[in-house]
Amino acid sequence: MSELISFQVERARQWLAQQGCNIVNVRQAKRRPVISIDVACPVLQRNATVLIETKNGQRSLGYTARVGDCLVHWHQPAN
Repeated sequence: MSELISFQVERARQWLAQQGCNIVNVRQAKRRPVISIDVACPVLQRNATVLIETKNGQRSLGYTARVGDCLVHWHQPAN
């Protein structure tokens, strides 16, 4: 990761930690870093885009929102 991307990820990680989000994984995608979290805070939930994901033939709902120049991704917990 370049120095600029590392700085962007660190700022996003700090903000997510302040909001009480637990970071599961950080990876570099084609255009921007993607941070996976376990549960989203209300601010992220309000600004999220819903994704219909298919994995091994099973469909599930995923969500994504931007924090700075990073994408934050999570799944709705099972009821």
